[in-house]
Amino acid sequence: MSDFAAVAGITNQGALDKNAAAKTKLAEDLDSFLLMLTQQLKSQDPLDPMDSAEFTNQLVQFAQVEQQIGANENLTDLIGLTQQSIVSSSVNYIGHTVEGASSQVPMQEGHLKAGYGVSEDAHAVTIVVRDDGGEIVFSQPGETRSGVHEFNWDGVDAQGNQLPDGTYSISATAIAGDDTPIDTYITAFGRVTGVTAIDGQTVLLLGKVGLPVDDVLSVSDGT
Repeated sequence: MSDFAAVAGITNQGALDKNAAAKTKLAEDLDSFLLMLTQQLKSQDPLDPMDSAEFTNQLVQFAQVEQQIGANENLTDLIGLTQQSIVSSSVNYIGHTVEGASSQVPMQEGHLKAGYGVSEDAHAVTIVVRDDGGEIVFSQPGETRSGVHEFNWDGVDAQGNQLPDGTYSISATAIAGDDTPIDTYITAFGRVTGVTAIDGQTVLLLGKVGLPVDDVLSVSDGT
């Protein structure tokens, strides 16, 4: 959870840093403008004084920029509070098993579960599992009927080795009798172990797999 939390912290801090930099730049520009204005006022001809409209407009523009920066700061604070509220309410997912639209699937306690959909009856379907390095570690034929099917894997590869818990990538390839590709999709199942916020989005942590809460399709108590 710490990796995702760190990203969220960096994201929020980045917005604060941009606001701080904008305020510093505005203060420097205003100081330079006031210095130039003072020098012009000192050297102006008393019988032909400067037109005040131009520098008055400039001061108004500075004030407007300052107000915008303040509004951005308030918006950043509001977004932060909203994220905290959503994250707090999402802790109810912890300990439950969720299904979400994702090809990244966690193996937890030696078990991996995914779903795959086939848009129409196929001649052949192949399910492939890859590790986090992209290497194929397991494959098997899938159901050829159209619809949604389950894929359960005990983490044992083709050589009989028990692979460790972690993140695996699942793909389903389906072809018709004339070898024409058929559309498929993957859903991931996993037990929620934490919640965080990244770039304004609440993310459920399924081990090391991050699933945006908006992508959750179902919630259950079991696996």
